[in-house]
Amino acid sequence: MSSSSYLVTLSLLAVSSWLLAFTSAVGPVMNQQPTIFDLIQNDPDLSEFFNLISRNELVPTLLKFRQATVFAPNNEAMRAFTGQKDQDLLLYHLANVALTTDKLDQSVSSELPGNPPLWIARRDASSYQYDLYVNDARVIRGDIKAMSSRQDEQVLHIIDKVLEPILTSARDPQLSNPDAARLLERAGSFNLGPYQISDFVQQVTSHKKLSVFATPGRHTFLIPINRGFEAVSRDKIDPKVIDGHIVPNVALFTRPAIRGRPVQTLAFSDNLKVSVSFSNESLPSQEIGSRVYVQSNTLVGDFHHPRGVVVAQVVKANIPVRNGVVHLIDKPLIVIDIDIVNFLKEQRNGILYEFYRIMKDFATNFMEGITGAGELTLLAPSNEAFRRLGEKNLNALLANQQKLTEILHLHVIRRRLSSDEIIQNPLFSHVESADRHRRLYFSAFGPDDNITVSVEGGGVNATIIQPDIGALNGIVHIIDRVLGVPTMTVIEKLQQDPIMSKTHALAIQDDFLGRMQAYRDPYNPRIQQKFTMLVPSDEAWELIHRTMGSAFKKLFMGEYSYNVRQILERHLVVGQELSINNLTSQGRDNYLQTIRGKVKIVFVESGGEYFAEWENIRARVVRPDVQCIDGVIHVIDHVLVQRREISVSGSGRFAVDALLLLSVTLTAIFLNARALQH
Repeated sequence: MSSSSYLVTLSLLAVSSWLLAFTSAVGPVMNQQPTIFDLIQNDPDLSEFFNLISRNELVPTLLKFRQATVFAPNNEAMRAFTGQKDQDLLLYHLANVALTTDKLDQSVSSELPGNPPLWIARRDASSYQYDLYVNDARVIRGDIKAMSSRQDEQVLHIIDKVLEPILTSARDPQLSNPDAARLLERAGSFNLGPYQISDFVQQVTSHKKLSVFATPGRHTFLIPINRGFEAVSRDKIDPKVIDGHIVPNVALFTRPAIRGRPVQTLAFSDNLKVSVSFSNESLPSQEIGSRVYVQSNTLVGDFHHPRGVVVAQVVKANIPVRNGVVHLIDKPLIVIDIDIVNFLKEQRNGILYEFYRIMKDFATNFMEGITGAGELTLLAPSNEAFRRLGEKNLNALLANQQKLTEILHLHVIRRRLSSDEIIQNPLFSHVESADRHRRLYFSAFGPDDNITVSVEGGGVNATIIQPDIGALNGIVHIIDRVLGVPTMTVIEKLQQDPIMSKTHALAIQDDFLGRMQAYRDPYNPRIQQKFTMLVPSDEAWELIHRTMGSAFKKLFMGEYSYNVRQILERHLVVGQELSINNLTSQGRDNYLQTIRGKVKIVFVESGGEYFAEWENIRARVVRPDVQCIDGVIHVIDHVLVQRREISVSGSGRFAVDALLLLSVTLTAIFLNARALQH
């Protein structure tokens, strides 16, 4: 828009407002309903926004005498906004038509000169309702109707964040309402804060891709800042990489964007498939001001574009343009041009900064070791994972150099292992960690379009919250807990580990868990006894279900909790914490002192696997040494129970109950006979 047309627009608005005011002053009073100006003036939660309106000569008249829609930030939003509060900001919150939420389409033109669009998005909040967003602001109260003094409809929507337009540093009217291409061409004229984007613009220009950024519609543009090119070769930014920074046909502002949901980029064809998604440091947080990341995932790659994930931090988000939204990110996507250690060094202010700090300050030998270790997979705990340990546990870990080194090696696999391999290949359900004494156990669950991968190591279950970050020498998976540092009791582990859910369901019968909690150290009643528990996996109970369906049903219905207790007591040792090495070293003639008494359960090692043998049952230990703060769990794939203990008679009674009744009856007859003799 030219300078003259910009002035004409403001002049017409001013003249029309004066005429409307004059007409209202000399004409009859027609309106008894409050105007939108009145609604804002009388709402105490909009006082900050009203103060801004009342200091302006033009806007109050528009709100009294014209059809309008106003998106009004509440007081909290106004106080949080640190930008310039002027007429341009006000006009960007106004539209010259009355639009209720059901009439809000993909965009609505604002009253700011040049009429830049406000982008509308809906996000499901539940099965019955959705959240409505305007740019990055959520509508917290909508469809508040008013009437102008001339009987024109007006609508007020209250929002939780100020709508910030893109402005030139010199308020140049020729640059009002730019598209993304214009923003790239004249980046120095816009207020982008401390960030420069000339390196990426140069690559876009040299590859003749600028026209893509001028495509009409609603798109998302991810623009790397110059600092991000310090560790990336510029010759790796080719046309396909540039296309991978554009999401077509959707304007994704950071808050309404669904976390973790991949969307296709322009670089999505038969030979190369790249998607992007948004995430936060602490999933699924989407609070205003929380740190936001965007990640590219090269699902199908080629020689120049290897498969893998690249994560970039959004350093300046939600820059609205005529054809969508622009986000400035701290490095290019798609390009994998860094090894694992240097990737971690990049995390000084990122989601892995605590992990990097610990390695740098307390485990330099570990960092040096993985530098030249060849290809590997690193399970990197997030900042939140270390916070979950608590200050006491973390300080104790940092003070024990040997323990810390063992824990860090537990997070390393000496080969590339992608999430797809874990999901698709059962051979990778358990793998050796770099801590040679311990394995890692992977499992995948959830619907096919949203599979979650978890890993168990050293008694801790962690979820992979960001898989497959690519590096030159391997893969990084970000996890939500620190492996090998247990923070749960045996009972809590039963409650929360999905592989033990059926054993837990049985253990709540007859207050079995309460009995466990009652065991105290005989020398110090305040301290709970240590446990060793053989926990049948869910699959072990499913085997009972397949072979003894009626008995299985009776057990889980709670009708025979006494029998359940007898079975579980055979699997529990109180007063000892026995590792798998302790158990296998006891030999074949040893007895295990369970709650049920001495039971001959023999533990053997064969071919790198461990087995528990009892009577004619040979149970594989699928997860040995699941460490807890009050003991250890060994997960087994068979229940140590005989058919005779849980078989059901024709009357629906357990055979063991019938035998018990017979025993009691015979005893009573015997005692009665002796009494008669005397």
